[in-house]
Amino acid sequence: SGLTHDVHGRRLTAMLHRIVAVTVAVALAGTVVFAHQAVKKSLPGKGAILTASPSVVQVWFTQEPEFEKSGLTLTGPQGAVALDPVKAGPEKSLLATVPAKLAAGAYTLEWKTAGDDGHVLTGKIPFSVAATAK
Repeated sequence: SGLTHDVHGRRLTAMLHRIVAVTVAVALAGTVVFAHQAVKKSLPGKGAILTASPSVVQVWFTQEPEFEKSGLTLTGPQGAVALDPVKAGPEKSLLATVPAKLAAGAYTLEWKTAGDDGHVLTGKIPFSVAATAK
């Protein structure tokens, strides 16, 4: 009887260890899924309606962007908009100066970068410049 109890106790302990191991593995796998690079914020912000032409465009990320795989492009009502060369900015960001005043209309800031895992991601940030912009 004591031997049977000891065997059942060991089996129960082994089963609990397996459950804990699987739970930890699932939790860690979930962490990996969320470890990809993502946009934290942008300037202009997504969907922003600006009352003045921006002098700079900037995108902040959750990880340090891999500069060699990164870029920013801007398109507007007349097509591609010239930006000064993209620079690595502070606080895990990419930025570029907008050398010319933007005309009123809808614009899309497109970004491309990679994070810690090397996976290249892209995205679009739409914004508008109001007709009354100065």
